Amino acid sequence: MKSNIINIVLSLFIIFGIASCADDNYPEPKETFRGKFIDKGTKEPFQTAIGNTGVRIRMMEYSWSDTPQPYDFNCMMDGTFNNTKVFKGEYGITPSGAFVPLPEERIKISGTVEKTYEVEPILRVEWDGEPVVNIDRTVTAKVKVTYGSDDAIYRKPLVEGWLFVSETDYVGDFSYSPNYSVKCAPEQMGVTASEILGADGTTFTISTSQASKSFPDYARKYFIRVGVRTSVTFDATNRYNYTVVKEVSIPVK
Repeated sequence: MKSNIINIVLSLFIIFGIASCADDNYPEPKETFRGKFIDKGTKEPFQTAIGNTGVRIRMMEYSWSDTPQPYDFNCMMDGTFNNTKVFKGEYGITPSGAFVPLPEERIKISGTVEKTYEVEPILRVEWDGEPVVNIDRTVTAKVKVTYGSDDAIYRKPLVEGWLFVSETDYVGDFSYSPNYSVKCAPEQMGVTASEILGADGTTFTISTSQASKSFPDYARKYFIRVGVRTSVTFDATNRYNYTVVKEVSIPVK
C-alpha cells in the first residue's frame, strides 16, 4: 500500500513537471532585422571594426516593459548587419559607432525588417591611390583624411593613425599583426596634436618600413587597412574610422 502511494506521488510530480516545462517553452526568436550603414556624404558603405570597437546596435524591447534590458549586437566590417534571432515586438533601436550619434528609433520587428542608416563619420579615411609594394618588400600607402561632419563638436584634432596589417582579411584594431603594423602620431600625419583639419583635410604617407619586423622571406599575401581616430569617444570606447581593406602580395626575397 505504502509503495502504491509513493508511486502515485512520484507520478503526480512528473506530470506537473512536464506541464511546467511545457509552459516555459516559448517560441524561439526567428524574426530578422538586417540592413547597412552608409556614409551620408559619399553613399559608400561605412567602414568599421567588428566587435566592441565597431558599430554597436542596441535594441530595447518595449513590448512588455518600459525599462527593458538592452540587447546589443555588432555589424560587419563593411557596415552590414543581419540578426536572424529577434523576438517579434516593438523595439527602441540606437546604433552607435564612429559617427555622429543617432537618436533612438521605435521599430516594430515582424518577419524581415530592413533598415539603411545614413551616418556622418567622424573622419572620412580614403586611400589616395593604390598601396605600393616596393623593391625592398615594404609596402607604402598614401591616405587622405577629412571630417565627415560640419558639426564643430565632432571636428577634433587627430590622435593617432595606424597601418594595420594582417594575414587575414579581418584586419583592424581588433585583429592585426603587431610585427608588421605601424602606428603614427599626428605629426607623422601632417598635422600637430592640437590642429583642427582644414576643409581639404590632410594627406599622409605611411610605410611598413617603420614596422618592428620585416616581412618573412617567403612570398605571401597580406591584408592592410588604415584606421585613424580623434579624441571623440562613444560609450567610453575609442573607435577608429577606416579605409576599405586592400590585399597586397609580398614577393619572395
